[in-house]
Amino acid sequence: MVQPLSDISVVEMGTAIMGPAAGIYLSDMGADVIKIEPPIGDASRFHRGIANDTPPETPGSMFIAGNRGKRSVCLDVKTAEGQEVVRRLVATADVFLTNYRAPFLKKLGLDYQSLSSDHPQLIYAAVNGFGPLGPDADRPMVEGAAQARGGLASLCGPREGLPMPAGSTIADTGGALQFALGIMTAIVARERHGVGQQVNTSGLGGQIWLQSWELQQSLLTGSSVTRDGSHMPNIRGPYGVYRAKDDGMFLFTLVGDEAWRLFCEFGGQAGLADNPLWDNAMKRMGAIPDTQSDADVLHVRAVMTAIFAARSTQEWQDFFYARDDVIVEKIQDHMEVINDPQTIANEYIVPMKLAGIGESRVVGNLVQLSETPGSVKGPPPALGNATAAVMQELGFSADEIEHIQKHTETIRHQVFGGQE
Repeated sequence: MVQPLSDISVVEMGTAIMGPAAGIYLSDMGADVIKIEPPIGDASRFHRGIANDTPPETPGSMFIAGNRGKRSVCLDVKTAEGQEVVRRLVATADVFLTNYRAPFLKKLGLDYQSLSSDHPQLIYAAVNGFGPLGPDADRPMVEGAAQARGGLASLCGPREGLPMPAGSTIADTGGALQFALGIMTAIVARERHGVGQQVNTSGLGGQIWLQSWELQQSLLTGSSVTRDGSHMPNIRGPYGVYRAKDDGMFLFTLVGDEAWRLFCEFGGQAGLADNPLWDNAMKRMGAIPDTQSDADVLHVRAVMTAIFAARSTQEWQDFFYARDDVIVEKIQDHMEVINDPQTIANEYIVPMKLAGIGESRVVGNLVQLSETPGSVKGPPPALGNATAAVMQELGFSADEIEHIQKHTETIRHQVFGGQE
């Protein structure tokens, strides 16, 4: 079956998450993504994360998550020979995708102006931490710094005390979402209008997009939305996290009026249902301004805490799942998410054989198309698994291929001492 991007070729010079995560979406949709790696490999190959006792030959989780299904070409792009391979690759590509810093790319002659002058149909896609313009355009970025700069960390944590970073790589992944969307838009524009162009976004931009509602609130009111602990910072009222009698936790969001009454009665607080401050769903969602004071909000949350504490996790699940006018979910940890029937039914997690451990599972293709579906293309590549084949396709001689491979092997041996 044809896939949406089956005729699209992508050259990726990316590391960590923001570039590779966009590349993996293109790969899942059928594009041939050739990942250019330095002699020692993308550093994310070696990031072990926590509680990871897999064999040394098993790639790190970050590398698996961002690079399955790609082909690896191992080059030293600081050499003339490595740069020539990249230039020939770009000449055959539809997309050049990178999250390398702009000064480094310009030094190699791989900036947009240099490549687009020879390849006007090329889609040159570059993502960085803080955007292509402004005083900090070339400033390095890591996830935590981006969350701090983008304001997301200011919304996470208790009302009092230090802000907290979010528990996942939202800045990198949010930037990758916008990056992939920008690349797809440029592909459509080229097909419709015949033009190649540059695509830019950033981790900062991705966070602004992810916080568009909260930032718009601040734009309207002239004051910052502030963190509210286990409650949504831009919603007044009971919306938030509560603990059941046996310590199971629920995120309580929206309850219809009849369900609200039954909920209060079931939790032993029937009087709350008749409180005029909370007697309809709009009030409970904080959608009617100036109807509740801070004291009112804190009071209803305290009563809600008592309601949830009156019943066990299973009792609450039975109560909630028997109704369709309640939006409440038990908070799941990662192992529960992985094994959730909904996750499995939609193939959000799929089986895959990985080096060192054999049969395992990975995050799959999350966008479903009825007529031209994408698919997971396979495991992450071994370092340089496609170097010889790709160089041969580009017309390099056997001697030239051997020279580049020996050069990268020498560098690896110098760095790892034969332990790679």
